[in-house]
Amino acid sequence: MRIVLTGGGTGGHLTPLVSVADTLREMYHGGEISFPESRNSGLDIRYVGVVTEIDKIVLEKADIAYEHIPSGKIRRYLSGTPLTALEMFVYLPFGILRALWRMYVLMPEVVFSKGGYGSIPVVVASWIYRIPILMHETDIVPGLANQKLSGFASAIVVGFRKAEQFFKQDRVFVAGTPLRQAFYKLPTKEIALKELKLHDHKPVLFITGGSQGAQRINNVILEMLVRILPDFQVLHQVGTLNLQPVEEFVRGTLGNFPDINDYHALGFTDEQTMANCFSAADLVISRAGGTTLAELAVAGKPSILIPLSKSANNHQWENAYFYREAGAAVVLDESNLSPPLLEATIRRVFQRQSDRELMSSRVREMARPSASIDIAQLLVQMGLGFMPRRKTEKKKTTQKTAE
Repeated sequence: MRIVLTGGGTGGHLTPLVSVADTLREMYHGGEISFPESRNSGLDIRYVGVVTEIDKIVLEKADIAYEHIPSGKIRRYLSGTPLTALEMFVYLPFGILRALWRMYVLMPEVVFSKGGYGSIPVVVASWIYRIPILMHETDIVPGLANQKLSGFASAIVVGFRKAEQFFKQDRVFVAGTPLRQAFYKLPTKEIALKELKLHDHKPVLFITGGSQGAQRINNVILEMLVRILPDFQVLHQVGTLNLQPVEEFVRGTLGNFPDINDYHALGFTDEQTMANCFSAADLVISRAGGTTLAELAVAGKPSILIPLSKSANNHQWENAYFYREAGAAVVLDESNLSPPLLEATIRRVFQRQSDRELMSSRVREMARPSASIDIAQLLVQMGLGFMPRRKTEKKKTTQKTAE
């Protein structure tokens, strides 16, 4: 069975695709799934879509063959213009034509789309060829690409039940968000501390802004380092491009600070390092993308969420608000973010251990550890010709009869 993966050019989109691919391989080699003899006998998984430099690293490590297909990037939150003229009349049409050719050559049994601008050409081409498409939406408020392309999908799986309302009710299912395999086998805190060369004399703060880092959060953390390092160890994922400037700043400006050895800057992190960071952390400070929230839930970690203020459809705020209402996280508005506010919030969280334990308990209730398996099984069923449909309740109507 040939399965094509496609998605949108960011780490958050690629992670669930790789997770499902790993699960499919484990199930296939373990004899849990098998396929009748056909043109595409065995299991063949490929990625076709936008491929960034970071994507190449992840896909090659996961041993997934890939092909770059150009697409127009939607930038609503930067310029207010959905697509530039170059993207509308050159990149996107060329991407669709190229996807039509590649999908004709590959002709997979099923396509798994994570959404994002990079998925558009492949989804359109697959729909034209009537190839079944399973679409996944991580966030509570779907991205624009998934909203527009949902009509092409044979079935849709969502990370949060609240997201069901945006799609056709007979073909949407709640499955959760697939995570990297290391998150399903998290190490103990003691092992994680050892792997990360940390000690157990101070609590650990893990700050992550995703694979590219979060500049606003990075700046606030660096400004408050001298005030928090006496009491905390800091694991700070600053992003690949920011790593060298941050290290130079720390060495040049804070090199003589007594506790500076308790600050650890990270660039791009592989899945095992990221799992170690979550396991070691006593508190996580992060954005509020759907994949990050799923990782927090599986790890059972209390968090301070700082949703991206200019995220598409304000989806990060909706995600964060959902967690806050459930008592699973503390939320700070990025527009009011400052070193004193963040420091005060961190110290308030650590005032009472019972509050952190309650937050951990509530966030664990959000976890869906079977997401990868459920989606993998659904892909196999669709590849074999089964199109899932959910029974929907019909509204009852009352008829008045004349007496």
